[in-house]
Amino acid sequence: MAKKHGSDGTYTYSSGSTYVGDWNEDIRHGKGKLTWSSGDSYDGDFDTGKEHGQGTFRWSNGNVYEGEFVLGQRHGWGKMTWTSGNVYEGQWEDGKKHGKGTYRYASGGVYEGEWREDGRYNGTMKWSSGDVYEGDF
Repeated sequence: MAKKHGSDGTYTYSSGSTYVGDWNEDIRHGKGKLTWSSGDSYDGDFDTGKEHGQGTFRWSNGNVYEGEFVLGQRHGWGKMTWTSGNVYEGQWEDGKKHGKGTYRYASGGVYEGEWREDGRYNGTMKWSSGDVYEGDF
């Protein structure tokens, strides 16, 4: 059986998910778009079958992540926008907010500083009321 190889190939999985893009030896590799049957989608770079490099992940609920991926995880610099209006822009590690970043709340508050394992760690929180806290969290 011939292996999928080259650009602009379309593959429909039995689950209803589809992939349109580049292939290398039967593996998603290069530029492409993967759309899951749930409605979630990833459009960007692939390496050895995983989301890897620059890309955009859109959840069916409207949330969007634009940025770097490593082996299928948000990793490096990226921006996450939730349908609630909250926005995080900064560093990610293994799918979690980790490193320097800014979280803007829809309510008007802003946290700027360090993140560890998806949680605020050390920085400045400014509330829309004008109150400010600087320090460890």
